[in-house]
Amino acid sequence: MSNKPFTIIRFLKNIGIMAGIFTVLLLFFFYIYLPNTTNHNETITVPDLVGTSFDNIDGLLTNRSLRYEVVVDSGYSEKFDPEVILSQNPRAGAKVKENRKIYLTLNANVPPQVRMPNLINTDLLNAEDILSSNGLKRGEITYVPDLRVNAVIKQQLDGEDITPGTMLYKGSTIDLIIGNGVGVETFAIPDFIGRTLDEAKFQIQDAGLKLDMINYIPVDSVPANTIYKQLPPVGTMVRKNRIIELWVSGTKPEEKEENEDK
Repeated sequence: MSNKPFTIIRFLKNIGIMAGIFTVLLLFFFYIYLPNTTNHNETITVPDLVGTSFDNIDGLLTNRSLRYEVVVDSGYSEKFDPEVILSQNPRAGAKVKENRKIYLTLNANVPPQVRMPNLINTDLLNAEDILSSNGLKRGEITYVPDLRVNAVIKQQLDGEDITPGTMLYKGSTIDLIIGNGVGVETFAIPDFIGRTLDEAKFQIQDAGLKLDMINYIPVDSVPANTIYKQLPPVGTMVRKNRIIELWVSGTKPEEKEENEDK
């Protein structure tokens, strides 16, 4: 045992020696030992696997001394075939160590199902956004007479109405029936009976109707050139361009006179 008396200078000197030894050991561990045991300067570039068939993955990774694991929850994209890589982690181009595990997400064999949203009475632009956010596509647009301008009247798949909440495959195409804001204009058929043919023609044109057929039959109780029967009957609710048929008392005019009448 040393009989040298304890001094602060001797104590600090010993501490300095110990700190120096520790520093040397630390530098040796990080800059010599660790790089040699972990291949610090040797890295592998992760290949781009997205869009590659799963059947080809084993060779692409094992040849590069990499491992892989398929993520349980597969995704789906209609852009790729089933069993194709949708995403990878680490990403393509990343530098990793040998034997690093690459996590893969596969494209599902069957599209996932989504619920059909309720688009009724929704304006067209909003309906398109809702379809897109639910993984559905907008199909054909058909405008029909309805006072609800540019609003969805019906939502259909393959010509059949789709009830909100119905489970559909993601990517299904939904056709929309849209209101044109005009509505269905109907009105009662005017009374042509007792009028002359010229008066009836003017009234039919003014009402937006079409005269289809004129039947000339002499009737003793009805003055000549007077309407005594019509189809549709008086008061029938019809739309514009409805065909009208009239019965006129008398004989059919000669061709020349008929042409002049027109």
